[in-house]
Amino acid sequence: MHIKDLKKKIIVLIGIISFFALLLMPNPADLSVEGQRALAVFVLSLSLWVTNFLPLAITSLMGIALIPLLHIMSLETTYATFGNNAIFFILGALMLAASLYKTGLGTRLAYKLITYFDHKPRRISVGILLSSAVLSFIMPEHAVAAMLFPIVFEIAETLELKPLESNFGKSLFLSMAWGAVIGGITTFLGGARNLLAVGILQKNYGLSIGFFEWMKYSLPYTIFLLIAAYFMITRTFPSEIETVGPAFDKLKGKIENMGDLSFDEKKLVFVFIAVISSWIFLSGQVDISVTAILGGVMIFVLDILDWKDIEEYINWGVILMYGGAIVIATALTDTGAAKWIADQVFSVIPLTPIVFIFLFALVTKLLTEGVSNVAAVAIVIPLAFSVGQVLGFNPVAITLLIALPGGLAFSLPMGAPPNAIAFSSGYLDLAEVFKLGLWMNLISIIGIYLVSKLYWPLVGLELIP
Repeated sequence: MHIKDLKKKIIVLIGIISFFALLLMPNPADLSVEGQRALAVFVLSLSLWVTNFLPLAITSLMGIALIPLLHIMSLETTYATFGNNAIFFILGALMLAASLYKTGLGTRLAYKLITYFDHKPRRISVGILLSSAVLSFIMPEHAVAAMLFPIVFEIAETLELKPLESNFGKSLFLSMAWGAVIGGITTFLGGARNLLAVGILQKNYGLSIGFFEWMKYSLPYTIFLLIAAYFMITRTFPSEIETVGPAFDKLKGKIENMGDLSFDEKKLVFVFIAVISSWIFLSGQVDISVTAILGGVMIFVLDILDWKDIEEYINWGVILMYGGAIVIATALTDTGAAKWIADQVFSVIPLTPIVFIFLFALVTKLLTEGVSNVAAVAIVIPLAFSVGQVLGFNPVAITLLIALPGGLAFSLPMGAPPNAIAFSSGYLDLAEVFKLGLWMNLISIIGIYLVSKLYWPLVGLELIP
């Protein structure tokens, strides 16, 4: 038996044993029976997700079935939770991506990107990483990944890169996902957990952090992470090709054959301008999932594509996987299991400033990989405020220490929509990304410590005032 296969089976066996052990053992006094069972389902699902022992979508469907079967949540609540707005955002985003790919507009955009960043594979990777990150400064990270996905997919398809085998293909899609995730922590526009964190700070202490003030504290951390991500991705997945010149020539030939923008492409440009404008300027009034779905609907209203075109393009398994992960994560938070885990960790370890930073960042990141980053921040910040108050820590610094790492999910596709969108390409191997993501998580924890100790005091922010 191959060692890799043996490791997978051992992890799955540990997951199964842990599942039954958690179900059968007496529940702790401060954890509900439902919370204990939710924890059991999560451990089992996690062991299957990280090993890909079963298809990701099948593991999620199993989790959905176990939740009502074990009376963790009612049947109605379980199925209603699957209809989370993130699911509909991903669905709408993939419909829009399909329209770019099928009409040929994505080919034109891919050609422009290659022209701008030259023909070297590393320059293309760093170009996608930086484009994704900078766009996430001004619009939700989900939307950025959705917008770049068809362009990256077109480059991969034109180069005839083999899914799951091509290192350059993995580099392209991981750069797109991680760029959006990293860029999303930099301003209030990248993700909802940033504003949530500031809202909790204001409610508890009457203090606030302004838009540019947040950016002042976060930008050096973002730059540090982008540099780390670039080296981690390109070193782990060295390109098997020396130039993307052939892709450039193919795309150029396609565009010459296509001629001027077709009427369908012009209609699609109108749809995208409307959708992206809403994502940038109206995300506070209209949820981005609503805009994404309406954009998908407009594709058919304007007769740009047929349903068959959409059906062939969308990776429905990713939607099932992400929906199931949301159900399991909701069970963890609603039953109090996630908060119980955090309480257990913080109650047994004496907290010095350095331990406080590392431990709270670690717990937040672990929760972020398993539940939504909004939920992770909502769970951990009140605990951090309680501990920080005893130790005399600055609540503004605590808020940043939790919220910034709390937006960084690097290992699992269910950790953030950009990851799920990237995995829908079929080019990424979960086991490889999971391992690399663990290293990035460690680097991000070290990074937030260094930024908090070396940079924040220079701009007037001390952990201990």
